[in-house]
Amino acid sequence: MTMMKNSLALAFTLTAVTLSATTANAATTVDIKTGVGAPGTTDANWSIETPSAELVASIPQLIHANWYSGGAPAGQNGNVDGARWITPNADGTLNQPVGTVTYSTIFTLSQIATAATLTGNFWSDNRVTQILLNGIAIYNNGSSASQFGGGTGVPLNISTNLLAGANTLSFLVQNDSGTGGPGSNPAGLRVSAVFSAVPEPGTWMLMLLGFGAVGFSMRRRQKTQVRFQFA
Repeated sequence: MTMMKNSLALAFTLTAVTLSATTANAATTVDIKTGVGAPGTTDANWSIETPSAELVASIPQLIHANWYSGGAPAGQNGNVDGARWITPNADGTLNQPVGTVTYSTIFTLSQIATAATLTGNFWSDNRVTQILLNGIAIYNNGSSASQFGGGTGVPLNISTNLLAGANTLSFLVQNDSGTGGPGSNPAGLRVSAVFSAVPEPGTWMLMLLGFGAVGFSMRRRQKTQVRFQFA
């Protein structure tokens, strides 16, 4: 009877641990794409800071001719992921001053994850110099080349640490002097990516220990011998 109680206790423990791991895994995938909404509106998930002001992120109805994708509805003009460009102005063709434009979003994770991967693609005009997660650089770019090329964009596959609760992700986009001189370049960013966090190693260790304990208990139970004593 005692052996059966122990087995049931271990089974309940294992079930609880397994459910915990499943919950943690499900709670740590976050879509951080830009331009969630209709052209001509604002993206409430992103904010923009220019050298002179803090602005809302606009989803422009018009985009620069060099921005080959992301201006059309999903499935059209190369925009197969639903992400759109965001800019400091409602008109994406307007020029911006030379300097760094910072695009930021805040997302929340309910579980602490010791490892996470940011996967997807981004496009920018002119170029992303850094990507910051909670103020720590997770991407650095020393190239002077623009990143608004047609189609595929710049791939992201970055592993980093996350925090339980609020996390801030920022793209620092350098707006360079255009062919017409300083202040003759538009500025914009398009991101289609997700954070996929890995449950804590401790969670997996508890699961393995639970499986081992149940197996050991069942093995001992099978070896138990019943002896009859006659008077």
